[in-house]
Amino acid sequence: MEPTTWTRAASKSLKQAYSKLFTSGTSLSKTRDAALADRLFTSDTLEIPGRSLAWKLFLLPDEPLQPLQDAQASPPLASLKAARKQYAKLLAEHMRAPDGSYEEGFVIPGSSLSPERQVSTKNLDTNNPLSLSNENPWKEWFAAVELRKTILQDVERTFPEIPFFREPEVQFQLTNILFIYSTVSNPAIGYRQGMHELLAPLYYAVDYDSTEDNVDDSAIQEFCSRTWVAADAWALFEAMMRGASRWYEWQEPTAASRPNTSPFTTHVNIPAGPVEIKPYITPVVQDCNRIQSNLLRSTDPLLWKSMQAAGIEPQIYGIRWLRLLYTREFDLPSAMKLWDGLFACDPTFELAPWICVAMLIRIRNDLIPSDYSGQLTSLLRYPSHPTPDGPHHTSVLLQQALALQMSPTQSTGGALVLENRNFLNIATEVPEPPPPPQRRGARPGRDKTPTPAGAKPSSDPRPQTTPQMGLEVFARGLLERGESLGINKTLMSAVPELRRNLSELAASFVRSPTAPSFPMEDERIPDERPPWEPKSRLEIEREIASLQSTHKRLGESLGWAVDVLLRDETEVKDLARLQKSKREAVEAISYVRDVLTGNLTEIEEERLFGEDEIARRKQAAMDRLKPLTGSSLHIPQPAAPPPVPVVDPRPKVVATAASFSPPKSITSSASAPSPASTKSAFSPTSPSASLAPWHYTRSSFGSATPGLPSAALPRIPPPTSAAVRRPPEVTRENPRPTPAPRAQSKTEHDPLGVL
Repeated sequence: MEPTTWTRAASKSLKQAYSKLFTSGTSLSKTRDAALADRLFTSDTLEIPGRSLAWKLFLLPDEPLQPLQDAQASPPLASLKAARKQYAKLLAEHMRAPDGSYEEGFVIPGSSLSPERQVSTKNLDTNNPLSLSNENPWKEWFAAVELRKTILQDVERTFPEIPFFREPEVQFQLTNILFIYSTVSNPAIGYRQGMHELLAPLYYAVDYDSTEDNVDDSAIQEFCSRTWVAADAWALFEAMMRGASRWYEWQEPTAASRPNTSPFTTHVNIPAGPVEIKPYITPVVQDCNRIQSNLLRSTDPLLWKSMQAAGIEPQIYGIRWLRLLYTREFDLPSAMKLWDGLFACDPTFELAPWICVAMLIRIRNDLIPSDYSGQLTSLLRYPSHPTPDGPHHTSVLLQQALALQMSPTQSTGGALVLENRNFLNIATEVPEPPPPPQRRGARPGRDKTPTPAGAKPSSDPRPQTTPQMGLEVFARGLLERGESLGINKTLMSAVPELRRNLSELAASFVRSPTAPSFPMEDERIPDERPPWEPKSRLEIEREIASLQSTHKRLGESLGWAVDVLLRDETEVKDLARLQKSKREAVEAISYVRDVLTGNLTEIEEERLFGEDEIARRKQAAMDRLKPLTGSSLHIPQPAAPPPVPVVDPRPKVVATAASFSPPKSITSSASAPSPASTKSAFSPTSPSASLAPWHYTRSSFGSATPGLPSAALPRIPPPTSAAVRRPPEVTRENPRPTPAPRAQSKTEHDPLGVL
């Protein structure tokens, strides 16, 4: 049913609502309490008579701005008349083209005829649609026309399930209201997407309560005049955006828009302390971070830990909840009921973040056991909680938000969980998380549960197929499908070409082993990295380890300081020393405070403890290192390698002194042999015992004096000749054979003359 049809047939309901609000003698505080407790309007439908009257009372109060608690509720007719006059004036100014004309069919509220065209007296060289001058007013007009087109695109998509917003006249009026607000009331913000969804319920409620000449009461006729529907909706939207406009800010305010605290207009404010430049963060992002990081953490730590562990960012849900004032989370009748209590108790919307916290606590059973995707689904598609027997869930939500605002503690959050169980039948116990989904590529043998002993297998009428049979059926179907489409012939013709280029293709897919794909550390210096690039995991782990080490050192310092300060001065002999230690403890605590507040970046170990404590710690460290540096420490030395034996590859000849005697030239120069030389046929210390002539050379190696042992000498190189000449045998016929002449040098087989 359209609002116009309803207002003509239900003027009696409008009179009853007007009488209940303004002529029954009810005080303003009781009216606010009734709206907060959902006792002002009993119907749960969208068409509620008198809703716009209550909104005008809450959002457009007359002077004084803060009435007394026992003041009687009266219709704010003075504020409403001023807003209507201002809206008509702004519409006449900003809807007029630079040539003085208006759009065809345009009518200013309060008049039944279209405004007359005003002839422009400006210079036509400048006031020309084709002029390129910077002072051309047509540039501003063309920009305004584009802005109206953008607004109309959003207005056409407003609440598509309600036929009222598909009417061209309604869309035209909504576009005009948003255009006037964005260009005149708040040009610093302008028009932002989402404002049309805040204006639409206001316009619907005002149009639903509007009346024409069919009401006898002149007060109701003037207060709910159908002529001023757009003006009244604009006034309500203006009052509403005073508290909600901060959530639509998207850029840092300029110096001209900031309030000047100096009494002099040209005075420069120079701060006394250091100036810290921080990046600009929009107010809506700040409120979202505050909702999850501060408010939810203080009231429901378990839910906060779950959302933090899942990686849910508060901007994902908080921006939509705050900007649209919950019109997407609840159906429009429930959202308008929520607006009734919100407008009544807090027109500045300081309660809105606490409503978000109460909404999170209400669905905590859906959020805590879920992962990231499950939590995101619950937050973006907020579940409904009907209350058929108890109070409406929006009034419960408002009362819970007020309780959290007055006492943001864990006990208040636990009380909210009990209220949700009593009013909304929500269980207090958090359910177990769902089991992980089964892998798609799991083997049937592994995933199949074993059949217990003695149990009969399930009788399944479907044939049991093995994986091999399924693969064969799939391959046969694929081959037949390829034959029907002609793919097989094309593929077979491409096989020879593929074989010829197979080596090149394989070489192109080989990755170079020298260049790793994923470096273990970041190659860039952290100072050269742009500020918007996140830190690597290695850097975060390193910072966490450094932070833990710092906290451990600070904790030891605080523990020592507390122990010193708790010592009793009456039980100590050296009182002056104890007092000195207490002063050092206080200094250490103040130093720890400076470190924790972020004023210091490097920690001085000497300032964390007193002199006696530092000396004691150094002595303890020396005591721990003493077993490692004492004389009892035995460091094993590596064992010397065994000596390499000298092996002579030539055959040994056993001879006696009687059977062999050196020449006279040699024996004359040599010393007389000792009697001990006759005991051995071959001795390394007796030159006369060897048959080789080079053994008679004077050398310290062959002397009887102690020298280098033969076992430590290098190995004798093998002979260069394949045949080794043997001395002739000693027989009776030839007792003293003459040695055969040798062509080799003395150093051919033994260059050192050892043997």
